[in-house]
Amino acid sequence: MSPWTEDVLTLLAMPLSLGIATAAAGLVAMALRRRRTAAGLLGLGIAWLWLWSAPAFVSRATPLLVKQHPVIAVDAVPSADAIVVLLSHTTPASRQRDWPLASTTADSIWHGARLFAAGKAETIVVSGTDWRGKPSGADVMKEFLLTLEVPAPAVLVEGDSRNTFQNATFVARLAAQHDIETILLVTRGLHMNRALAAFRKAGLDTFPVPLSRQPAYRSGTLVDYVPSVWTLNYASRCLREWLGTLTYDWRGWI
Repeated sequence: MSPWTEDVLTLLAMPLSLGIATAAAGLVAMALRRRRTAAGLLGLGIAWLWLWSAPAFVSRATPLLVKQHPVIAVDAVPSADAIVVLLSHTTPASRQRDWPLASTTADSIWHGARLFAAGKAETIVVSGTDWRGKPSGADVMKEFLLTLEVPAPAVLVEGDSRNTFQNATFVARLAAQHDIETILLVTRGLHMNRALAAFRKAGLDTFPVPLSRQPAYRSGTLVDYVPSVWTLNYASRCLREWLGTLTYDWRGWI
């Protein structure tokens, strides 16, 4: 299964996609004058979307889906042979803008540079690409590290991987070429559990350095039951990681 196929299947399994698809099926049933079926499907689609966008439900469900690692102070992070920073999303320079955007990868890059400045490793490996071709996301990440005064010889680029399994596999190959055995893995908090398992499976002695840990949402008011776009987005990311972990375990990647 290609990374593109995996992304499409994952997208179809997300709450928004399933909710819209179910409601659309209800509209088709309504057009066919199957009123009971239409009412059931429309109600199910709306209820599904509400469920995954209500903080009261999501705050209790998502900790069961994704294990999150605690955030660690820089001083408490051990030294290693290299810091590995994983791509989330970047946008290359364009005709309208002659500089790239780090987007959701910015915090990872910044934290990698912070660990490097603290002397936790002498090498930073940036890993990942996307479907837009060259420059790869890793190339953009390197450019940002250079602006943060990380010297070019200290940055290794792995710009071919398109998913977490390839991140781990390709970085392990690069590590073998540079006598790297121990790494500090920097990625989003929700992504860390799957990424850590994949890198350890690839044979690297890996210490997790997550960017954040999402706290449980507890306000105890009726607002907890009001749909929230932010909550739907967060729930979707948790479900994506849960599905990804199940898939990776099934395929023997973790």
